[in-house]
Amino acid sequence: MKKKLIILALLVFAIFISGCINILPTLEDDSITPGEGRLEIYLTDSSEKYKANDSENYSAVYITISKIEAHITGDDEVTEGEWSELELKNGEAIFDLIELKNEGLSVLLSEVELEPGKYTQIRLFVTDASILVETEEIKEDSKLIEVTAEVPSDAIDVEIPSVYQTGLKLIHPFEINDGETTELTIDFDAEKSIIKTGNGEYKLKPVIKVVTSSTDEDGEKRVKYRII
Repeated sequence: MKKKLIILALLVFAIFISGCINILPTLEDDSITPGEGRLEIYLTDSSEKYKANDSENYSAVYITISKIEAHITGDDEVTEGEWSELELKNGEAIFDLIELKNEGLSVLLSEVELEPGKYTQIRLFVTDASILVETEEIKEDSKLIEVTAEVPSDAIDVEIPSVYQTGLKLIHPFEINDGETTELTIDFDAEKSIIKTGNGEYKLKPVIKVVTSSTDEDGEKRVKYRII
C-alpha cells in the first residue's frame, strides 16, 4: 500500500512539473536564417547642445520616417545592383529627435535579414518635419515620449527641399555577412539640421553621421562611422 502511495505521489509530481514547464515563457528564437545576415538600423541624436549666433533653441524637432531602402552592389562591374525596401519596425512613425538626445535614446527603426554582400548606401525617406521653439512654459510642461502618435497643433512646419523628396541618400558602405548581425545607427543632429531663413521660415538641411558596428559569431564588434 505504501509503495502504491509513493508511486501515485510521483505521478502527481510529474504532472505538476509538466504543467509548470508548459506555462514557462519560451525564449524568443534569435537565430539567423542560414545563408543570410541580419541588419538592425537605429535612430538617435548624440550631438551636444548647439547654439549658433541669434539661433533659437528647440524643445522638439519632429521628423516622420516613412520608408528605408538599402542598395546592394552587383555581382560584377557590369551589374549595377538593386535597391531593397526594408520593413520598418513600427511602420511610418514620428520621432522627436530632441527627446532622443535629451534621454540618450536609440530607437530601432528596422530589423531585417538580408542576403550577404556589400551594400553601398541607404535611403531614408523623411516625409514631414516640424519644430517647437523652446519657451519657459514648454520647459516646465514638456512630456517626453519615444515615438509620438501625432505632432502638437502648435508645432511649426519645416520645409523639406525637393532634393530630399526621393530620400536622403546616406552613402555609407557596409557588409552583411552570413550568420552575423550588422548594426547601422543614423545619428541625426536635430538642431544643426534646422535652418531658419531670412523670412522667418524653417528648412530641413540634414546633418547626419552614420555609425556601423558588426557582431560576428564570436561576439566581437567592429565599429566605423562616416559623416554625411
